[in-house]
Amino acid sequence: MMRLTRTLVLLTAVLISPSIQAQDAPAPPKPEFPPFTEVLKGYDKVVSTADGVRSLYTLYVRKKDNQIFAELPPNYMAKKYFIALTQASGDKRAGLQGNDQLVYWRRYDKKLALIAPELDIRSSGEPESVSSIKRLFTDSVILNVPIVTIGPGGGPIIDLDYLLVGKATKFFGLSAINREHIGIFAIQVAKAFPQNIEVAFEIPSASGKLQSLHYSISELPMKSTYKPRKADARVGYFTTIYSDYGKYSDDETNVRFINRWHLEKRDSSLKVSPPKNPIVFYIEHTTPVRYRRWVREGVLYWNDAFEKVGISNAIEVYYQDAQTGAHMDKDPEDVRYNFVRWLNNDEGTAIGPSRVNPMTGEILDADIILTDGWIRYFEYEFDKLLPKIAMEGYSAETLAWLAKHPDWDPRVRFAHPGDRERVRRELFEKAQLPFSGHPFATVDNTLLGDDKYDGLVGRVSQINGGCMAAEGLSMDVAMMRMMYSMQFNRALQEEAKEGDDADK
Repeated sequence: MMRLTRTLVLLTAVLISPSIQAQDAPAPPKPEFPPFTEVLKGYDKVVSTADGVRSLYTLYVRKKDNQIFAELPPNYMAKKYFIALTQASGDKRAGLQGNDQLVYWRRYDKKLALIAPELDIRSSGEPESVSSIKRLFTDSVILNVPIVTIGPGGGPIIDLDYLLVGKATKFFGLSAINREHIGIFAIQVAKAFPQNIEVAFEIPSASGKLQSLHYSISELPMKSTYKPRKADARVGYFTTIYSDYGKYSDDETNVRFINRWHLEKRDSSLKVSPPKNPIVFYIEHTTPVRYRRWVREGVLYWNDAFEKVGISNAIEVYYQDAQTGAHMDKDPEDVRYNFVRWLNNDEGTAIGPSRVNPMTGEILDADIILTDGWIRYFEYEFDKLLPKIAMEGYSAETLAWLAKHPDWDPRVRFAHPGDRERVRRELFEKAQLPFSGHPFATVDNTLLGDDKYDGLVGRVSQINGGCMAAEGLSMDVAMMRMMYSMQFNRALQEEAKEGDDADK
């Protein structure tokens, strides 16, 4: 009986013990972030390389509502990134390089702060000065974004459209966003490569005009064989400047590195050697075909200068072409590529900005801008202006002689070969006019002479009504007269106002 009772007691203890332990066990901790499988549901991973190698950031896109996430690498806090900005469309100077910024990420609990390192003040002096500079001149927080979840690769995932569209004013300025159209945007470019990512959004500007804002984000290599070169005050060029507070002489405190390409001889033993890595330019497909050859030759002409310092074929130039598809996979805004871009904006502009490593002055990317305004100007200068200049000072008798001998007429000789017959015919018709169309015979005598103070005051030989200068200068004279008239009227108004004030 005792044995049975003891057995029942032991059995009861065994059955009750797990229940007591289950009641005392703590609940499992709540996950810090939702599962990435839940967050990324409906998103497609962006793969931009044939081998699918891991990209700088892993991009996930949901096309139906233009949402894009980015997973940072696990060691993201140990890297520095270079953000290059370009307004790719929506402006007559679209394509011109915008700002750039060196940044790094730092985690604060469930947020990531995008921070710009302090580069304007540095120290190369003793350890004490380095420590002091680090304490006094600190880095700057540009913005912060929440961490959405932790990705499959172990890095944090952030909402990239929230960062690059919602915070666009932090990058492109106040005119980047129209506050009345928040949420109106579309993903235009989403590419992920091992060294960089390329993302662009179509978004209304502050004026409501649709524009494309392009972000090229790349890792800035911290180890390089590039050696900065201090600028020479005798030679003017673009520079990277900072103050070295570890030095105490003005000549040493103000440091100026020249901005230059990283060109090295492939064989240093040769007097003239090809480069290890040539400078490669692409001529954008928007460049008119009839001008591409000349643009290419103009760029390659710089090889003569590089050869004089011992590097042959330092520059290579290739055509981007929409018809054949050649190099159409390359975005001009991509920081890895140098482009010569063409803008049909009726402006005479040529500019060649570049982006550099802000630590050393090494040129990372250069995009040359050419516009069609130059072609318009050259055509005007050679076809219209030069013939007029050549005709200045010709007498009526000379004009009459040229009418009979048109092959010697500068207006014919300067004309395009295909236009010479038309010019001859026009000159023949003009020759039938009085004095062969000389300006003296067609002058507008109402241009001058209406007012008693016109012309040379006090000269009895004064003759108003004849403008014997080049024909185009008559407009300048008219504009000058208009300005004098406006200033005279303004003076009368001010005198009348002063009189009214005096009466009060």
